[in-house]
Amino acid sequence: MINVYFRKGRHPFYEELYNYPPEGVIYHEAKYITTYGKALDSPIPQIKRFLYKKYLEVTKSPNAIPLDVKEDLIYSSGGVMIKSKKPWVTDIEQGYALIGYRQQDKHLSTIIRKTKDLIRQQRCKILPWSQAAKKSLENLLGTKEFEEKIEVVYPAMHFEEFEKEKKETDTINFLYINRNFYGKAGLETLRAFDKLSKKYDITMTFLSNTPSEVLKKFGQNKRITFIESPIPRNMALELYKNADIFILPTLFDCFGFVFLEAMAYQLPIIATDVFAVPEIVENEKNGLLVSPEVQLYNDKYLFEFPSTQTLYDYVKRHPLEKLQRQLEEKMEILILDRQKRESLGKNGMNRVKNGKFSIEHRNYKLKRIYEELLKS
Repeated sequence: MINVYFRKGRHPFYEELYNYPPEGVIYHEAKYITTYGKALDSPIPQIKRFLYKKYLEVTKSPNAIPLDVKEDLIYSSGGVMIKSKKPWVTDIEQGYALIGYRQQDKHLSTIIRKTKDLIRQQRCKILPWSQAAKKSLENLLGTKEFEEKIEVVYPAMHFEEFEKEKKETDTINFLYINRNFYGKAGLETLRAFDKLSKKYDITMTFLSNTPSEVLKKFGQNKRITFIESPIPRNMALELYKNADIFILPTLFDCFGFVFLEAMAYQLPIIATDVFAVPEIVENEKNGLLVSPEVQLYNDKYLFEFPSTQTLYDYVKRHPLEKLQRQLEEKMEILILDRQKRESLGKNGMNRVKNGKFSIEHRNYKLKRIYEELLKS
């Protein structure tokens, strides 16, 4: 039995990891407070984070914390590294996570050098979520000195058999889920749908933090159901059951766990070819891809914009007309072709059920990695 001290984040990725561990592995959840996804009454967590960031800034230290635990191994989330005599792993969505997103720090070269030194000295492994994340890390740090300590482990989504209720009408239902309206082309999606809804029998469930001025404009379209984000994950998962097509033209996601959720519910997907998305949604295999005019990343998988907020502000001022036209085209293709919808949906489901995004595939890799580290 392998006992793992688990610094568990609040992202659904970690719920799937914690609830479906590899055989022979027990995760012991660390009790620390995180602010991801909700506001806390106490200011203490925010103060601790502020002080930790200041400490890193002043000392030019790597993004690492000391830990002395009784468990056999440490799993740390989100690129936070560990200083310990015990072996450890940390996962990353993209390269900047490993340095605490300090890409504009004037001492970046020093931080990178210290980060590389720490990785070489420790019994550890860095687990990128995707090949794109691995490439971003390679381009940011230069990883030839410790290539053997980096291995891609794709996130996984559990699969449950379910029967879709028989529909009383032929209406095609679109589903859009996100927590960042402009960063995931919410305006372009609504404009595309609004235009097509005048031609076809379609509806859309739109879950987002939709701006009030947008709600005022598109709320007149009775074919759109707006839901304010966030809502509990179990409620969000219920929305997939009544959908026919999932659409999310993200401009900045490193991965996009919602795509795995949509695949688990056998939905064809319309998405953008941003960062790791093409590794999840393969064009004409389990979805259709479009290319936005702008995105957060450059061709080295590093930031093209200085921050996500800068990207959001840009898109708010410059609506992406080319992207909107592409969305209209792909949406219309799936509206008109039921056989294509079903084929793409089944292919996606199989990738979650039996493929590289299955619990079985992920756990096989993790168990081997844990055993190798304990033997090292």
